[in-house]
Amino acid sequence: MINKLLRKNKAMFLAYDHGIEHGPKDFNIENVDPRRILDIALEGKYTGVILQHGIAEKYYTGAYRDIPLIIKLNGKTSIPHIDPISRQVCSVERAVKLGADAVGYTIYDGSPTEPKMFREFSKIVETAHDYGLPVIAWMYPRGKFVKDEKDNEILAYSARIGLELGADIVKIKYNDDPEGLKWVVKCAGKTRVVISGGNKIDIPEFLHKIEEIIKSGASGIAVGRNIWQHEKPFTLTKAIQKIVFEGKTAQEALDFLNQQK
Repeated sequence: MINKLLRKNKAMFLAYDHGIEHGPKDFNIENVDPRRILDIALEGKYTGVILQHGIAEKYYTGAYRDIPLIIKLNGKTSIPHIDPISRQVCSVERAVKLGADAVGYTIYDGSPTEPKMFREFSKIVETAHDYGLPVIAWMYPRGKFVKDEKDNEILAYSARIGLELGADIVKIKYNDDPEGLKWVVKCAGKTRVVISGGNKIDIPEFLHKIEEIIKSGASGIAVGRNIWQHEKPFTLTKAIQKIVFEGKTAQEALDFLNQQK
């Protein structure tokens, strides 16, 4: 069920659900076009591309269908200032019709609205597994009761919640503590841990983080802005793959990157 999203037992997803979550502020004249991202995903041989259903319906066609598709089933904008909640905007059935190989859903654990998302997610897991689709849980602790969303114990708790609720993969943030991440991975049990790429940062730092993430036992990464906001996304993709799939160091990946200039 999950093997299509893996290569050498590792995952490397290209995320492009930012349009609804952040608005167009993350885009430029090139990457505002979904075809640009799908070109990167196809040529870069990513093990999955993450899209909202509207983008998938209009752009996931032709050769692009060779890329494993992960459809995000819920979403919210950054406009209202309310208790963190993201409700379902696409059914599992529609995702199947659009050719999804997996579905994803964000849970803001710790939010006062947590019970609604738990209930919705549990129904999604049941339906998706009936179709043979793996489910990815974006586990992002938020709300007034969460003092530090990157605290090791909070992240470990989030990973464990994903396991308990039936997620096949949990996508969480990294707090630059490789030892802490080892505990997070342990708490996730048989649920795989994939780390969010986050905001665009300096390339050497980005590659170093990826090396730490893989060495700590995570199953992979989900990158977005650090790739499609970069001037050479295809070359950077190859450099990252050397760490994720080939076990190279960040320095070796950086050397490769510098040789391509």
